[in-house]
Formats: sequence, structure tokens, C-alpha cells
Amino acid sequence: MRNKSMRLLILLLTLCFTLSGCGVTVNIHKVYMGFNKDDYTIVAEEDTHGGFLGDGSYYLILDCSANAEKALDIVKEWNPMPLSENLDLIMYGGERDNVIYGYELAEEAHWPKIEHGYYKFKDEQSDDPADDSGLFDRYSYNFEIAVYDTDTDFFYFFKFDT
Repeated sequence: MRNKSMRLLILLLTLCFTLSGCGVTVNIHKVYMGFNKDDYTIVAEEDTHGGFLGDGSYYLILDCSANAEKALDIVKEWNPMPLSENLDLIMYGGERDNVIYGYELAEEAHWPKIEHGYYKFKDEQSDDPADDSGLFDRYSYNFEIAVYDTDTDFFYFFKFDT
């Protein structure tokens, strides 16, 4: 009886470690800022969230050209490009008031410089999630940003948690 219990325990532990994926996380969400992944072609996607606090980033790039009318309907209430100064600084880096902002998160998210389109921002640490004015007034970041490029009909989504 004892030997049988020990085998079962070893089997269960082996399964737990094997199925844990060594820290690899799986993103099960399908809808981002109104865009359902099933309605478009996934070009790229990566999730680095994990670890003790769940910090990391997630990016998603969708080709919406086959369903552009639906995509344009989703973004009609979004902000027109260009990005606000704060969002441009955190995504692409730059300098303001003799301070260099070297985040360049667009590189991590595989975003090109997008000139025409719409964007939406959601700050999970703000009373007004659409307001980016306090973005640089904290020690950590928890936000989502999406851009729809009307020149290419590509949707870019990025979530950043530190």
C-alpha cells in the first residue's frame, strides 16, 4: 500500500513539473481592445509574463486586411495618430526637457514607426485609464496600448507589466 502511494506521488509530481512548462506562460485571451484574434490573421505573438510577480510583456500583431471594414469600425472611437508625447517616448524613446527616455518598447513589441491610424491606451494604475499624463510619475508600469495602422491594416497590441 505504501509503495503504491509513493509511486502515485512520484507520478503526480512528475506530471506537475512536466506540464508546468518551465515557466512558459500561455495567453488564453482572444479579444484585445475589441479585436478578436479569430477574426484576423496572427502575424506575431509572444508572452513573457511569468515568475513570482507575473511581470513581463505581451505583444500581438494581426493582419486585418481581409476584414478591414470590421477593424475600422472598432477603431472609430479611438484617438487618431500620432501618439501622445508620453506614449511616443515610452514606445520609441527620445528626449524631453534634457531627459533621455530609452525605453524603446516598440522594438520589443516589433512595431514599426506608425504614422497613420488610431491608438488606444489603458493605464491599469490610473483612476482614468485613458490618461497617460502620469505615466512617468511612478516606479512601475502596468499598461496596454494598441495601434491600428491604416496604411497596412495591421493591428499592434502591447501589454507591459513591471
